[in-house]
Amino acid sequence: PDINITLLQCRPQSHFISADEVQFPVNLKDEDIVFSTQRMVPQGTVQNIRYILFVTAEGYFSLTSQAERTQLERAIGQLNAALKDEIYIAVGPGRWGTSTPDLGVHVAYNDIFHARSLVELAGEALGASPEPSFGTHFFQGLMEAQIYPLAVFLDDASTIFNRDFFYTSQNRVLDFINIDNTRILNTLRLIAVNDSRPNHHMDLIMDGRKSRAVAFLAPDGMETVEENIPIISAPPQ
Repeated sequence: PDINITLLQCRPQSHFISADEVQFPVNLKDEDIVFSTQRMVPQGTVQNIRYILFVTAEGYFSLTSQAERTQLERAIGQLNAALKDEIYIAVGPGRWGTSTPDLGVHVAYNDIFHARSLVELAGEALGASPEPSFGTHFFQGLMEAQIYPLAVFLDDASTIFNRDFFYTSQNRVLDFINIDNTRILNTLRLIAVNDSRPNHHMDLIMDGRKSRAVAFLAPDGMETVEENIPIISAPPQ
């Protein structure tokens, strides 16, 4: 029979290439690890992370009205602007930037462009559990701003995700912006690393060659790896 194949979408995947080898710290302790993943990992580092913008899966998928999701989107954009002079990453369920809110956090590039990494959580516990986008919604913007896309597959046995760090740390959102909607405030959390462990920051090391990424707490004033300036390119076809 005759077969017709139609390409619905064809986009390059974000791929970072660092000139130097990244190095994981020796004797990294389990209690220092905030999260780790071993699938579709780019190459590079984000050091001296002070804040984590975290959207909870439970809170996000309980927002049933478009008005509340729009409120959340605006709040994320306001935090992004407030944190422009800070080093922070964004962590949330499903696909960052999707046009379908049921598949992940519906935001525009202008709402997250100060983040140094976009981390997408995937797994059956999140509900629909869509495949992560790995930054394809913002590909051109990520290239220009050098933002790392990363996915954490919660169902993988090798994955580490420190729920206590994300869910029990003090929420610093109201230190930066005003939110009068309790449901939004329960969905959007801003974690100051120093609250979880005083005089510490978080480093994110990603080794695409070994397919391993680890975010961990490190003492202030101690450099764990040399910073690598990433170059972004499309992978070979």
